[in-house]
Amino acid sequence: MQKDPRVRLLKRAVQNLLGFTIVLLNGCGYVGPVLPPSPQLPTAIADLHAIERGDQIVITFNTPSHTTDNLSIKRFSEIDLRIGTAPAPFDFNQWAASAQQYSLTSPPPNDPDNPQSVPVTKSIPAGPWVGKRIAIAVRTAIRKTDHYSSWSNRATLTVVQPLNPPATKLEPTAQGVLLSWAKQVSDAQYSVYRQGPGDQQPVQIGTSDHPDYVDKTAQYDTLYVYTVIASAGSAESLPSAPVRITMSDTFAPSVPATMTALAGPDSIEVSWQRSPEADLKGYYVYRSVNAGPFERQGSLVSVPTFSDHNVEHGKTYRYEVSAVDQKNNESAKSSAAQTAF
Repeated sequence: MQKDPRVRLLKRAVQNLLGFTIVLLNGCGYVGPVLPPSPQLPTAIADLHAIERGDQIVITFNTPSHTTDNLSIKRFSEIDLRIGTAPAPFDFNQWAASAQQYSLTSPPPNDPDNPQSVPVTKSIPAGPWVGKRIAIAVRTAIRKTDHYSSWSNRATLTVVQPLNPPATKLEPTAQGVLLSWAKQVSDAQYSVYRQGPGDQQPVQIGTSDHPDYVDKTAQYDTLYVYTVIASAGSAESLPSAPVRITMSDTFAPSVPATMTALAGPDSIEVSWQRSPEADLKGYYVYRSVNAGPFERQGSLVSVPTFSDHNVEHGKTYRYEVSAVDQKNNESAKSSAAQTAF
């Protein structure tokens, strides 16, 4: 018996509908609960830092990249920076009510697929705050100006009269490059920076509590550029004007010490303390016979001893020694050592 074509069409439609339903169910998976809308609150900034530098208060921080519910931040509607006197004990509401507000330009929009923190620097004139202990904090908004993040960590500092850049002078010495400047305030400290031929920027090489510093690591015949920054509490000066020096080795080694002269069977043995200089080349030995003039004996000796075989019995000999470096700078002569042969 031949089936009605309409039955076949109806059966095929049911099969197609069933297959589509199975695909739809497999594709959608489990439907979870409906989530509440995001509050769109940025996370609080935690790395706010402030320092008085010259006549400016320099404030730095990094913007947050995500909200409190871990959504990417594309752009900020406002960055609210405030400075005010710091109450004790500190209360954010009391402080914010009287703090001065500084609006900052928001950074360019972020990539929502790869949001990044953006470093922000703001300089505020220090003059209006001199003599006051102030607190600084910042907060951000991404939706509207009354929908802020929590306040950041707060930076507190006592603003003082700006420190002047030290007027630095240089002087070559046997110990190294001597830097000196006028002392500014009683509790000032100084950071010394040096830029050599291989440095892309100045490198801090030391600090001093006094208005001077000796760079004992400076090499001869090398150009160096020095700057100094003064600091006191949370204030620091701008760097001093750069000063340059190429130090030549014109400094003689230290004078040899602890001279001795001992008569032996057929010679006089002279010895002295070794000179400490790293660039020492050797020593010259000078001799006087029976109170006569001192005359140099032979060529340079490399060790702190000398054997004098050119001696005669019945005579008195006196010896002096000088030290010589690689640049042939010669020290003064040592004290004399005397012996009779």
